[in-house]
Amino acid sequence: MNIEANFNYRKPLKENEAKPAFGLSEPDENMPDHKSYKKVVHNARESDFDISMGGFELINHSSLVDDFYNDDQVVSTYYEEMASLVKEKVGASTVQIFSHITRNEAQAETGERKGGHRLVHNDFTTSFGATLDPFLKETGINPKRIVVFNLWRRFDKDGVDTPFAVCDKRSVSDKELIPTDLFNYLPDQPNALTVEICQSSHSDSHKWYFYPEMNRDEVLMFKTYDSEEKPFIPTLHSAFDYPDTPEGVSPRESIEVRAVCFFD
Repeated sequence: MNIEANFNYRKPLKENEAKPAFGLSEPDENMPDHKSYKKVVHNARESDFDISMGGFELINHSSLVDDFYNDDQVVSTYYEEMASLVKEKVGASTVQIFSHITRNEAQAETGERKGGHRLVHNDFTTSFGATLDPFLKETGINPKRIVVFNLWRRFDKDGVDTPFAVCDKRSVSDKELIPTDLFNYLPDQPNALTVEICQSSHSDSHKWYFYPEMNRDEVLMFKTYDSEEKPFIPTLHSAFDYPDTPEGVSPRESIEVRAVCFFD
């Protein structure tokens, strides 16, 4: 079953308009630089996607972590689980997990945690390789290729509230991508970075998918950077409000990690 939902796109830059930036001031809740478009969101469970096609894939995985809000447990157990999962999936020489974000829609209302990010975007641009240079020099790693995947898992009871959508990268072109500086990236975690992300202007060609009623034993893996692709076309993604969400469903709870893969 396909549905229709609203997605927030960046308005195209005007002539001589400054490069967009986040993190230097409180965002305007009215999003004056963005426009909402109603898009069809296709049920990805009705298709057989793998990571080499549209840039995303659903993977069955049962985690030993019983509390995704326990940062120590996530770092000590979940990071290794996800690194092993990705390494087996793509055959990377080394996989490094650098960070995680745990989201809760109910706690977002009080400011305790982040909620779903309702903005069409990708986590990185082609500049991410330069961001990694200090790490590569420190570790002595000299890879031929670097690829980054985001691994997104929801763990609330019902799996309905505020779903997560991915855009088939084959429906995206680089002319829609808008590089954007993100300052104070993950300020609550050590070694926070300033990174360049990308937003996207709207295109009628964009084809959106989601996996209805995901559960805690499923992980959505999608590509956010690849040093070998020129031009690199990312897997755009966004949270969205499920139309006519039934009353009483559990608020969305989710965790995401970013896996950086190094290929010798």
